[in-house]
Order: sequence, then structure tokens, then C-alpha cells
Amino acid sequence: MLEKEISEIKDLNVQIEELNQKLKRIYQEKADLEILLETATLHSDVMLDEIHQEKADLEILLETTTEHSDVIESELQLQAEEARRQTAEQFRLIAEATPVTILIARLTDGKILYANETAGLMLGLAPQELLERQTVDLYCNPDDRQQVLLALENEQYFQGELRLKRSDGTPFWALSSFRRFLFKGETTILTALYDITDRKQAEEALRLAEENYRSIFENALEGIFQTTPDGRYISVNPAMARILGYESPQAVMATVVNVVDEYVEQTDREDFYRLMASQGTVKGFEHRMYRRDRSIIWISESARSVRDADGVLLYYEGIVEDITQRKQEEEALRRQVQQLQIEIDQSKRARQVAEITQTDYFKQLLEDADSLRYSEDG
Repeated sequence: MLEKEISEIKDLNVQIEELNQKLKRIYQEKADLEILLETATLHSDVMLDEIHQEKADLEILLETTTEHSDVIESELQLQAEEARRQTAEQFRLIAEATPVTILIARLTDGKILYANETAGLMLGLAPQELLERQTVDLYCNPDDRQQVLLALENEQYFQGELRLKRSDGTPFWALSSFRRFLFKGETTILTALYDITDRKQAEEALRLAEENYRSIFENALEGIFQTTPDGRYISVNPAMARILGYESPQAVMATVVNVVDEYVEQTDREDFYRLMASQGTVKGFEHRMYRRDRSIIWISESARSVRDADGVLLYYEGIVEDITQRKQEEEALRRQVQQLQIEIDQSKRARQVAEITQTDYFKQLLEDADSLRYSEDG
């Protein structure tokens, strides 16, 4: 019983000690709060004075601003007008200096509101006269204008090549750019046009030239070819394929790995490439080649080296003619000439013999020979 009471007393002492520690912490926190409160109280007057001063400054500023608001607004308006004037002047200078036609037209009816000097030169009217026109007059094909308007509605801009017409109706091609543009508070279309008629004509001429070349290439009776410097065919026309015994140009290029392997004589290969290296061209170079079935034909070849601007060899190109029949005929003629020469020689000898036998000298020799033979027999 006594031990239990002693234990309870110890527990009570521990609890009292813990309470004392808590009480000390509370006293310390109270002292800290009192110091903080005192500090805040000391500075509150200063802060309040600052607030009052700022309020007074704001009131003075507001009063001053109110007094000068009309002046400031007027100055800002003047600055805005000057900025607009400078912007308009800069646009005018840029538009007049550019070699590109610049037009500004109303979105609703296409009436031209601005045109630069280049526009006048391109369209054949003075810029002032263009202000009396509408952009619809520029289109050769009305559907093109609808395409432009649809693009402006969906994507806000259009770029492309259009066929337009000048004031006298002359058609021309233009690289065109259209964009929505706010002009003097009105929604308009800003148009830029660049005349590409010369380029389109050059492209058409090139297209026709390519078609003509392709027609000649495909229908020529002579073989036409291009090969890389290492002997691989780049292009072959149908006639070349037929000469080499193939059913198509594609078959030639797929089968022939190196054209030099098609030469019958190695010396011909060496002579051909020696001439190409030294002269850059050969004309009427006759040599024998293998066909696909390894039969041998004679060809006459004219070729040249094609180089770039730096002189680097790009490829060889040339024309081939099958002269096998001509060579065979020449050989047959040569044999005929040889045979004829033999016959001529034999006839000449017979005639010479006949002429000799008719001479008195030959007859005398015969008589002498007969006399000699008779004397020997007697």
C-alpha cells in the first residue's frame, strides 16, 4: 500500500514538472508577444503617417492629371495622327518603289481604291485611271476570281499563278498574292502582282522543246544513248535497243552492266576512250559490237563528252548507226574487185602471150627449136 502511494506521488511530481515546463513556455511566448506588440505599436504611427502622405500625393496627382487631361488627350491624338500619317507615307513610298504591282480594292464590289505606278505600267493605264476600274476586269477567267474570293473567305489569303488581262485585253500571266487588308477603316483586298509572262513562255517553249526531243528520241532510226563515265547506260532509245537486239530500252539498261564489254576488239575500246579524253568527241567511229545473242555487228558511232560548269565529266551521249549491211556489201565488193583483178591479170597475161607468139622473134625461136629437135632426131 505504501509503495503504491509512493509511486502515485512520483507520477504526480512528474506531471507537476511537466506543467511547470509548459507554464514557462507560455510565459516566454507571452513575453515575445508583448515585445512584438510593443514594436508594432512603435511603428504604427510611422506607417500611418506614410499612408496619409501617399494619400495626399495621390490626391495631388489626380488633381494635376484632371487639370491636364485635355492637353494630354490632345497630344496623344496628335501623336496617333502623326503615326498614322507616317505609316501611310511609308506604305506609299514602299509601294511606289517596289517593282511589284500593288492594288487595294474594296472587298464587296472590287472597286480599286489604290494603285501604284507599277500597276499602271503593267495594266496599261495611269494609276489614277485605275481607280475608276474594278478588279473583276482583270480576270481572263471569271472562275479564277471566285477561287480567290473563296480562299480569302476560308483562309484570309490566296497565292498562285493567274492568267489576267491588261486594259487593252492583252492576256498575261502573273504571280499573285491576295490578303484581307484594313484600309482607311474599310475591309479591302491587298493585291500584289508580278508579271511572269516571259517565264511562262520560256517554260512553254521548254516543254515543246522537250516534247520535240522526246519525239525525235523515241522515233529516230538511229540509236541514241547516254552512258555514265564508267560505262553504264543512262538512257537508250528504242532504235538503240533494236540495234543491240533487245526488246526495249529498259531491257538494255537492266542487262548491260558496262558498255565496254560489248566491244569486240579491245583496241577499239582503247581508241574510243582515248579520243574522248583528248578531243571530247568522236565522229563516225566504226567498230564491231556484240548484240544480245553475241552475234557481231558493225556500227558507226558519233559521241561527245558532257561536262558541268567546272569541267567535271558527267556522261557521254551519242548516236549509233548499224552499218553491218554496208560493211558486208563493201566486203563483197572488195572480193569482186579482187576476183576481177585476178581475171584482168589472167586476161592480160594471155594477151601478152598471144602478142609474144605473133612476133617474128618468137617465130624464129620456134623454127630454131624445131631445127634443133630435127637434127637431134637425125
